[in-house]
Amino acid sequence: MTLKKISLTFFFLNVLLILYGYTNGFNKSLWLDELLSIIFGRELSELNLIEKFTQDPHAPFFYFFLNLFQLVLKTFHISVNDNINLLRLINLVGFIPLLISYKILKKENIEIELSITFLLLISSNYFFLYILDLRPYFLILCFTFLISVINLTNTLEGKHKNLFIVSAIIISIFQIYGLTISMSVLLYRLLLNIYKKNYFLQ
Repeated sequence: MTLKKISLTFFFLNVLLILYGYTNGFNKSLWLDELLSIIFGRELSELNLIEKFTQDPHAPFFYFFLNLFQLVLKTFHISVNDNINLLRLINLVGFIPLLISYKILKKENIEIELSITFLLLISSNYFFLYILDLRPYFLILCFTFLISVINLTNTLEGKHKNLFIVSAIIISIFQIYGLTISMSVLLYRLLLNIYKKNYFLQ
């Protein structure tokens, strides 16, 4: 059996484990921080601008997003209070940047084994732990993976500049640690460009 077949086997086994864990854990009780996220999201419309940004150490945009999803459920006449676990579906948005990442890596012909790359990602404790969590961590993980892929493929200054900017903004406004991640990558790119410029000027 080749390395590719082995990595693909483990990749699909991990996918099955995640699906099993997701379906079995979907109805688990919400913990305090998740309940506070829901409550804060509902109260945002009643707060003034200063209160929106001072009631929680993180930016309020994840709570806006969570509240928006609650409104979407209500438009389908689904009682959020009776089906509160449905709010966990919000994390499925994170699979959009993962799919885009896969397409970029495949198109750019980077010399890495895609199955191993994504196996390492989905084997992460954070991936498995936070996929059901009503906090912004899973979305930050997925969008961070996307900006890392754009950085790795060195397409930031060309093809995927806007995609990088949008992804960096999303993780920056969802949580303060997301801002740290995006600023770190931007600083790295800046230093890399300065180095390249000085190198070619010599």
